[in-house]
Amino acid sequence: MSGFGFQSPAQDSITIDAGSGWPELSTGEFRKNRRIPEYFEEATLADSLNRSVAEVQLQIISFVRQASANTDVALTLDENLAPEFSEQQISIYRGAVYARSHADLLGYFSAVDQKEAGNNKANDADQQLILLAQSNRGIRLLLGLGRAGVHDL
Repeated sequence: MSGFGFQSPAQDSITIDAGSGWPELSTGEFRKNRRIPEYFEEATLADSLNRSVAEVQLQIISFVRQASANTDVALTLDENLAPEFSEQQISIYRGAVYARSHADLLGYFSAVDQKEAGNNKANDADQQLILLAQSNRGIRLLLGLGRAGVHDL
């Protein structure tokens, strides 16, 4: 934990999903984009990112397969089941995965971060729902859907 005089040893960033055809992610980028303190283990962040990548990719693949049989879809999948994303879509995908992973790690953050003072959002019950909503908005945007669809009812 951080404290007076504590200096965490630098950990190497771990690459997620390299060579799969999906956008490559990394624990270093996640740490930077989501302002994750240096004292959280890189392997823990990688495990969470891998879970989040699997969830987001399964949602996208499932929707594209189902919708492509019925209508035109905003995304198409290649032989590796990876869509060809534009730069803008890559940014949206990263945001969706990173928000989902951040939500996944909230319990871990609150257990490790023992700060009594300040506004510790890791203990806020609604924070996980807010982060998951961010992720879901990104996925819906990638799929060419609005904020809410009839199939959600």
